[in-house]
Order: sequence, then structure tokens, then C-alpha cells
Amino acid sequence: MISLEKRYENFKSTIEECGSYLLLEDDDTIKHNLFEEFSIDVISFLHEDTLNLFLDEGMIDNDILGKSIELRKAYLELERIPDMLNVETVKTSEKWKSILRKSDEIKELLYW
Repeated sequence: MISLEKRYENFKSTIEECGSYLLLEDDDTIKHNLFEEFSIDVISFLHEDTLNLFLDEGMIDNDILGKSIELRKAYLELERIPDMLNVETVKTSEKWKSILRKSDEIKELLYW
């Protein structure tokens, strides 16, 4: 079984895979981070049960919890729309930019 500390490190890595910095990266990096890494990691490491464990242990606060749940939900909604899953759309869509900004907000709040 994976330790709570390792789960938290995976949570932080998941948040790092996504962010506004990607808009300055090359297409391959965007594809890799969002459509290979983040798309898988968001399922486990931003799951509400996992986040509640972090909350209970004081690793995150309610603000981080809420924003993380919002980030996961927004990504999973976008993932259902095949036309949204490409690099050009990441660069131009306000929905994608909102997801990237939400990840930035979470990164700014992390304290543990």
C-alpha cells in the first residue's frame, strides 16, 4: 500500500503537470504533461477520498480541497469532448486556460 506521504507527493506532481507555464512549452511537452501524465494522475491523486485524507492530516486546507475538486471535475468534463483534447485547443480555449490557472492557484496555496 502506498504511504500517505507518497500519495501527497503524487498529488503535488499531478498539480505540477498542469499549469499556465505549459502555454510557453513546445507541443510535445504539452501533449505529454496533459494527455499522458495529468489525464491518468488526476483520476487517483485528485480523487475526493484522497484529498479528504490530506485534509484530515492537515496536509491541505479547505481552499486547496475545493480548488482541487474543481480542477478534477473541469478536466474530466473537458476530457469527454474529443475536440478539446489537442494542443491547439489547449493554447486557445478559455476552458483550458481556466484549468491551467486553477492548477496555478493550487500550487500557490500548497504549504506542506
